Amino acid sequence: MSEPASTDPGESQRTLSIGAIARDVVILWVLTFAGGFVVGVATVGGHDPVHRALAIAISNTILSIIGFTIVGSLATQARWKQLFIVAIILWITSLANLAFGIPLRSWIVGLPFTLILMAVGGGISYLFRK
Repeated sequence: MSEPASTDPGESQRTLSIGAIARDVVILWVLTFAGGFVVGVATVGGHDPVHRALAIAISNTILSIIGFTIVGSLATQARWKQLFIVAIILWITSLANLAFGIPLRSWIVGLPFTLILMAVGGGISYLFRK
């Protein structure tokens, strides 16, 4: 027996696709991983660790804004709700960075930074899709 169709016209605005959220998290992970990898490989050798870490941070910042812009542009339902959920999942899954020597304190401090990048990218996404 099938369930009756919803008569609430706003219901589709409140529900989000798990597939879309997973896609968006993957987009952000791929962009930041690729940027960090390229910068990491490019700075192997004569570069000191501080400059290398700074280059990776700048790369991740730029690519995260681009990623959140893409995510915001792809959102077909509640854009800011979807962006927020993606940002939280991205931050939680970035706990894996502890295995690469990132201190726990830096990971915790990364949450507000992730939310700021989400807000900037989400705002820019309105230039591409209202």
